[in-house]
Amino acid sequence: MLHSTAVVASVSVPSAVTITAADAADIPEIQRLADEIWRRHYPGIISNAQIDYMLATGYSNEALTDILRTLDGGLALAHREGRAVGFGAWRPVTRSREMKLEKLYVLPEHHRSGIGRALIEHVVARAREGRYAVLALNVNRGNAAAIAAYERCGFRIRERGDFPIGNGFVMQDYVMVRDLENA
Repeated sequence: MLHSTAVVASVSVPSAVTITAADAADIPEIQRLADEIWRRHYPGIISNAQIDYMLATGYSNEALTDILRTLDGGLALAHREGRAVGFGAWRPVTRSREMKLEKLYVLPEHHRSGIGRALIEHVVARAREGRYAVLALNVNRGNAAAIAAYERCGFRIRERGDFPIGNGFVMQDYVMVRDLENA
């Protein structure tokens, strides 16, 4: 696994913010942040039932531990003034030389402060260390603010899809990508 406990030097991190590798001991904090962020952000975009389902499946101890155990995968936490305010998760996908940014969330009161970008650049650095050519992510098609933020960070829409996730739920997403070799 590629895990770094230091702030990535080449990333412009907002003052008083640190981005550090997370481990199994940080899973409860990531789960707490996910629950708070999702329940504040996603009502009106997806149903409460889908929020509950996605939190239960995507943020279980097993799901997050699996990310940590994946070669070249990882979790990172963003802290501001000693308080966790965001996180990211990544792992390789089956496409040749493609890394997936699986999770990127920042508390709403810290949006537009550069923390999301710092987390993305942390993942970009990990992907480049592993010689991945592309960083990909899924984003809900109704999440206009996130789509715009990802575009500002160099992502473009590669495809549109409806992805069944179980229990009758479907993610109506864009797959966005960022070229890591020609940027």
